[in-house]
Amino acid sequence: VGVGVGIGSDTPWNSILSAKCGDSVRSYSWYPLMNSYQPQTCAFLAASRDQPIHLIDAYNSSIRATYSPYNGLDEMEAPNIVTFTPDGNRIFASGFRTDRTIHTFDTSRPGRDSDILRLGKTRRSKDGQKGIVSALSFPEKGSLFAGSKIFAVGTYSPGSIYIYDDRQPNGAAAGTVLNGGMPVVGHGKSFARKKRRFVDMSQYDDSDNEGDNDDVDIFSAAKVGWYQARARSGITQLMWSRGSQNDYLLYSASRRSDAVLAWDMRMLSGDATHPIRGIAAYSRDSDTNQRLEFDIDDDGKRLFVASQDRSVKVFDTSSGELLNSIDGFRDAVNGISYSNINGRELLAVATGARRFEDNDDNSGTDGEGSAQRYQSTAENKACFTSDPPGSLELYEI
Repeated sequence: VGVGVGIGSDTPWNSILSAKCGDSVRSYSWYPLMNSYQPQTCAFLAASRDQPIHLIDAYNSSIRATYSPYNGLDEMEAPNIVTFTPDGNRIFASGFRTDRTIHTFDTSRPGRDSDILRLGKTRRSKDGQKGIVSALSFPEKGSLFAGSKIFAVGTYSPGSIYIYDDRQPNGAAAGTVLNGGMPVVGHGKSFARKKRRFVDMSQYDDSDNEGDNDDVDIFSAAKVGWYQARARSGITQLMWSRGSQNDYLLYSASRRSDAVLAWDMRMLSGDATHPIRGIAAYSRDSDTNQRLEFDIDDDGKRLFVASQDRSVKVFDTSSGELLNSIDGFRDAVNGISYSNINGRELLAVATGARRFEDNDDNSGTDGEGSAQRYQSTAENKACFTSDPPGSLELYEI
């Protein structure tokens, strides 16, 4: 953390814990059953470049355990994404460049022993989900699918979201191929390739809307294409809805996408009258490859969305209405974390983006150009000095 600002104070925070990870951190995940009154549960996973997965003690930053995923060449390969299962008994790691695999570790058994789940028979085979895995998400407590043993997997180019059943037999050394994955968006989504201009969705209406032709939802091919285009550039985050409000939704964010999308997942519960499809979009400024996060409150009623225009946008998940916009940040907002502690709602906001000093000397030698370059360089240096790149701020809402 570079700079922190507490509630009602402009005094910078002082770090109380610092963990060295060896290289840039790619992913982290807190133990889901963490309780501050039980020190043995206070730990988190960290995955960094060219390093194995470390389970780090949240009290003294010591490494409790190490999990090492090995590829087919018997080389340790660092994952891009790592997460606990909701019960904390297993660790899922993926996002490897050499193969389309997910390594699952038993939390109580550190080392290199893992079950390997394959997203395709081979790296180059045409079956299964393609692309580097960039997001993993399990339904949390309060979701319609909590405890259902399913999980969502998102990938970079080609961007896609698939749903898998976790109730798979342990694979052999070659790994278990996750057959029958259900595509939400991306390659494999057959209805997006239909040539009909419109797809009549009247057969999917709710029973309480029968006889009301004005409420019939005609889900056109253009609408399908709109949602597809917003996810095609690569998935950066997936999250299942919480609470009883819209508990059947799966939210997704993508690179260079101007919206966070919500997908109707009621078909997974056996309700075949509701196909998997995009049903809502929450706009933001995100014309960047940077990962800009979002979060949901405990009731599933409000969606907090990080935006590149130095703001946090708060949406009503049911109506899609923009309830509020928290402005005035010094840089692009990239991280959002909501927490409700004994009725006190807190929102942690991380800001920052990569900056480059303008030292280009190839734009001409005329006096005006030289003066502009000098001014630009001076402004950048002043910006670095007075406004450090990256901050963490905490708000009460």
